[in-house]
Amino acid sequence: MEEVVTPMGEAAPPMEEAAATAVEEAAASMEEASLDAEPPHPGRYDHLSREAQEYYVGVPYSWEYVEGSRGWFIIETSKGYKFYFNKKTSEKTWKCPKEVEILVNKKQTDQPVGNSVGRSPTGGYYPLGVTATDADAGGTTSSGLANGARGQSSQEEKNLEKILKDYKNLLIEKNMDQFCKYENVLAHLLYDERYLRVPKEMRKECFTKLVKEIDHDRRRELKMLVENFQSLLCKVEGKIGYPFEEADAISILRGEKAFEGSGTKNWSATRSKLLREFLQKKKKNTEKETEEKLEQAFLNSLRGESPGEWFKIKNNLLRSGKYDILSFEKKTHIFQSVSQKLLAKRRGESRHADSLSGVRSAHRPGATTDERNLFVSLLHEKIKHPVIDETILKHDPFAAKTYHSFEEALQIPPDLLTDERYKKVRLTDVDKFDLYKEFIKDYINMKRDTFEKILHELPINHMNDSVDDVLRLVDKSGKIFKSLPAVHLEKVFSKWKSYKIKEAKKMFADFLKKSNWVKHDSDERANYEALLKRLSQDVSYQRLKCVPEDREEMVKTRIGELKEEHKKNKNLAERLNR
Repeated sequence: MEEVVTPMGEAAPPMEEAAATAVEEAAASMEEASLDAEPPHPGRYDHLSREAQEYYVGVPYSWEYVEGSRGWFIIETSKGYKFYFNKKTSEKTWKCPKEVEILVNKKQTDQPVGNSVGRSPTGGYYPLGVTATDADAGGTTSSGLANGARGQSSQEEKNLEKILKDYKNLLIEKNMDQFCKYENVLAHLLYDERYLRVPKEMRKECFTKLVKEIDHDRRRELKMLVENFQSLLCKVEGKIGYPFEEADAISILRGEKAFEGSGTKNWSATRSKLLREFLQKKKKNTEKETEEKLEQAFLNSLRGESPGEWFKIKNNLLRSGKYDILSFEKKTHIFQSVSQKLLAKRRGESRHADSLSGVRSAHRPGATTDERNLFVSLLHEKIKHPVIDETILKHDPFAAKTYHSFEEALQIPPDLLTDERYKKVRLTDVDKFDLYKEFIKDYINMKRDTFEKILHELPINHMNDSVDDVLRLVDKSGKIFKSLPAVHLEKVFSKWKSYKIKEAKKMFADFLKKSNWVKHDSDERANYEALLKRLSQDVSYQRLKCVPEDREEMVKTRIGELKEEHKKNKNLAERLNR
């Protein structure tokens, strides 16, 4: 006897193909269909369409492979006809082949008495205690059935319950859900013993019910897992902080039963989504709280201080790690908002004081301090882009200059000179000059901080550009660094460039270690020129064009390391060959 067809190695024909075969054979065959159904008469349906033939004969309803046969399948149609198909020989017949009849009878003879159902050679079922011959001939029950009639019903229910439980486990293992169609997934169930033990007339109906039950169980389980995981997140919320990375949160949650859950892919995807939403919400709430704290910190620090000191206070506050969660633009916006409120409040108080005291307010104790604050606030309000005069930053006293007044010495905007508040300032030219110089220094420091923040966001490929190139790149509108000479940004740019060169050198060193182009003899003249030509094609080599000597030294150092390795390996090989 030939080898039995393996369950999943050689799949059964598709259901659509089997349906067409069964219907066509039913219309043309001259054999009987089944002992239980009226057989189709020969040639009766030949003149009908396929749809009409399916109406009279039916479509394939179930498959059964005959174990031990040479490729035989028993196919039952929805009208109750039995059709026999041999996959190996493509033979089709309505009459039960002798080989199939012998194998089925043998299987029924060997079947234990305790089983609740049996099969006839044509695929029918008969009750426990009735032999195959008795079932086909309509014989009476055996004495064993009569004696055990009372206990048999409960035993059958238990057996069927276990069969359906195994069937459900099979569907779970195959990842079946309510969207799976029975006919489409039949090929994946056909050879499994848990499927074959289910009575044929119950398979499809039970499949539909069980997949719905499985889907309901999954939804109920997922709901419970979500609730447990959300409770866990609330419990460990205080341990998860900035920068709210998913990997950091997972390291805290890993090992918890609510985190592990069912361990399925579906749960992992749901858990990741819940965790991301939780972290985003927590980050948003933390940002809002930090904004309020920073605004209050600015109010407390700037109140009572002169505007000339505000930028120093701002820089000191922003260096604190407590506000790292906020972007540089957001922190700057908060500072500008607070400073404008304070300036507006001071202007209002100044107008109110002038209306009450008139000109005498200039002679009150502390009037000089108020006028200094007013003067600096007017500078911030009216001069957005001051002209940087290098001589201003020198330490020469104003009295040594050959100008008659502060306004004549410096390029003060006309709208400041015509402002009524400015005309009431009773400060000497020396005081005005000193305050203006501090104002210019604060302006330069502020622009340096802005430039440093922008540089940290630039890719490493721009480290070969000049300061002017970078300014054109980051300030296309020309409004950020307007009127500020690039020389004041050189120090910040050089610091950033040195850091990026170190980073690029590390990348190039890693590339040299992994590259197969660099060999122990690459320092020879012809080899070295070819090596440099190949290396020049890599971006890590190109980045270091601003330091060509250092780059070449790194290549030679790597060749030297390979020479040492080659020498050691050569000596080792010689010792082993002795």
